[in-house]
Amino acid sequence: MDKTIAFFICLLLTASPADANQTTLLPEPVIAALSQELSGETAKRNLEYIARHHRMRGSRGFRAAAEHVVEQLRAYGLTDARIEQFSADGKLFYGTQKSRPAWDAEFAELWELRETSAGWAQNIRLASWEAMPISLAQDSESGEVTAELVDAGSGTSESDYAGKDVRGKIVMAAAQPGSVARLAVERFGAAGIVSYAQNQRTAWWGENENLVRWGHLDTFASMPTFAFMISLKQARSFQQRLSRGEKIRLGATVRAGKHPGFYDVVTASIPGADPRLRAEEIALSCHL
Repeated sequence: MDKTIAFFICLLLTASPADANQTTLLPEPVIAALSQELSGETAKRNLEYIARHHRMRGSRGFRAAAEHVVEQLRAYGLTDARIEQFSADGKLFYGTQKSRPAWDAEFAELWELRETSAGWAQNIRLASWEAMPISLAQDSESGEVTAELVDAGSGTSESDYAGKDVRGKIVMAAAQPGSVARLAVERFGAAGIVSYAQNQRTAWWGENENLVRWGHLDTFASMPTFAFMISLKQARSFQQRLSRGEKIRLGATVRAGKHPGFYDVVTASIPGADPRLRAEEIALSCHL
């Protein structure tokens, strides 16, 4: 992690100057020495491994990523690298924030079904935890549902449900599942949620309609449910078909849930060289 940061610093310091009089922040010998020790390829390989794990709080994926980081830090010479654990049981408070329990998923798939002479059969797989973990909203709970799809617009106001019967059905909405569930599931009895929520709406969210965004439910919701995330392109296709009066039937299977666990925090230190400053510390924190 520290090598990644240092690598980008080195890139900035060694960039070709636009002005012949421009100077670097570090002496040239220091820059030359850093360039012999830093590796962008190594940083990229570490990132590739970490990105393979869906690092939700307290999950097995987060733990695996944390263990990899500790192993790499120790290999780089940071012998005190370790994982510190903090209880995440849904009861303990850290300051004013109530800890949220760990969450893990075993299996989740969402299918569009087709009617056959023998009944409803799987036709098109729309989401898979194994293939794309982000397609299952965080804090989803186990469930198995076969139901009709209903478009509820944003899904966050009562007007979105006017004249629509969503009880026992799967609601499709533009908002984050946590905001949708309060009305769709808790009030109107929907069996589950399909969301095409687009985060980063002030930046690049509209550039690619194939992107599937991270979604989440309320950790402490009174009525557990599940939600799948789909792309804007898929949502628009469903909307066009529904507007023509077509009935769309989906099949959802989810095996997931919350449980007491731990927040895993990777910690390491780089001792300073100046003995006069040994009692002082600079703290650097980042997301894993």
